[in-house]
Amino acid sequence: MKLLKTILVVIAFTLVQTSVESQTLKRKGMLGIMMQNLTDSIASQNKLTIKNGVYINTVMPNSTFSNLGIKQGDVLTKLNGISVNTIQDVLTITSELFEGDSIEAEFYSKNKKQLKKTELLGRPIEKFNNGNVFYGEVAYKDNLLRSILVTPKNIKNPPVVYFLQGYTCGSVETASDHNPSKKLFNDWVNAGFAVFRVEKPGVGDSKCKVNCLEIGFTEELQAFKEGYKYLLQQQSIDSTNIFLFGHSMGGVIAPLLNKYYRPKGIITYGTVAKSWYDYMVDLYTIQPKHFGTSDAEIKENNKVNLKFNNDLLINKLSGEEMLKNKDYAEFFNVNDFKRNQYIGRHFKFWQSLADINIPKAWTKVKTNVLALHGEFDIQAINSDGAQELINIVNKNGGNGTFILVKNADHGFINFNSMQHNVETLGNGTYMNYARDNFNKKIGEESINWMKSIIK
Repeated sequence: MKLLKTILVVIAFTLVQTSVESQTLKRKGMLGIMMQNLTDSIASQNKLTIKNGVYINTVMPNSTFSNLGIKQGDVLTKLNGISVNTIQDVLTITSELFEGDSIEAEFYSKNKKQLKKTELLGRPIEKFNNGNVFYGEVAYKDNLLRSILVTPKNIKNPPVVYFLQGYTCGSVETASDHNPSKKLFNDWVNAGFAVFRVEKPGVGDSKCKVNCLEIGFTEELQAFKEGYKYLLQQQSIDSTNIFLFGHSMGGVIAPLLNKYYRPKGIITYGTVAKSWYDYMVDLYTIQPKHFGTSDAEIKENNKVNLKFNNDLLINKLSGEEMLKNKDYAEFFNVNDFKRNQYIGRHFKFWQSLADINIPKAWTKVKTNVLALHGEFDIQAINSDGAQELINIVNKNGGNGTFILVKNADHGFINFNSMQHNVETLGNGTYMNYARDNFNKKIGEESINWMKSIIK
């Protein structure tokens, strides 16, 4: 019985802040699509004969892919002659491309193969009706990271939210107004808060010696720490009122940044408060039940899953060593193992993350903490993690509050039920659904809490 695919959705420094016109980092290109790994269920539902590639959920107008003639429902199979089978394959190729570069796409439209070429368009610049956007650069050894600071108009030295994104290597830029994260940022800006983000190494416009897909957790933490240093020296914000917002994996980063400089408060959403090893056990044991996997099937699957968990996180085997176990070939993508990759990150990312004592990090947090949990968050498994996080904080001298956000999922989206969420994830309609179903309570709860802390 093959494993149901995991949904994990489980710093020397130079200060430079520039406007868009004077930026020195070259602008990366943008395909202008929302995509999803092609699964058997998506292929069957859409009567696709092609079985390998990346399914195109949405194509933005006036974008690189719209210029290629690619449409929603098409399947991308190659970029610049290189085969793509996952979203990460696409990100790896495009991470080396800039505005004006040539791009060639092989894709299937209505099951007919096409090959087209065009010039890559640059990423659009973010715009906020009530905010000024500053594109900056965070420089440290072998890295030049893109930073984005949005400050509310007509407010001098506003409090600021440092948004810490999840584990993937996707860009933190949100040019599209339909992006759920952009809607959350907009709510914060409209409420008088600045919003700060920093790209991971090699992501977006960032120029780095080693990119996100190859670094470990320690290197990623260092990037966020350098971003924190940069933020603290900005004259346009109130450095005494900084709030860290940790989304998913960002909620693991947040307490570790607290060690460097205590913020006014920390907000987490959809994160964990136990060791990563224990979380992965839950991921294999509890999450599949949402997708209709029986207890008997889970027990049988875990004969392989839990052994893999030990080999990856405890024994710290390489992909080459993993390939020697024939059982793994039935459950996991062996092509990923050949590249030392698992669910979109390098083996050493997960292995170094497993060495972090997450509960202990929270015992050191003596500031204000708000743990938000979406009622229908499949990736965070259940609310136990958020509640335990608050128990740890309050027990050790912090000031913690837990809030359950009704109808919300991991990606800030509103659903009618957990099953509704499962269905959109399974049939490839999640991204389209997300455009018009942002859960506004996440912004409201976080804003009300931050304002109460500032007072």
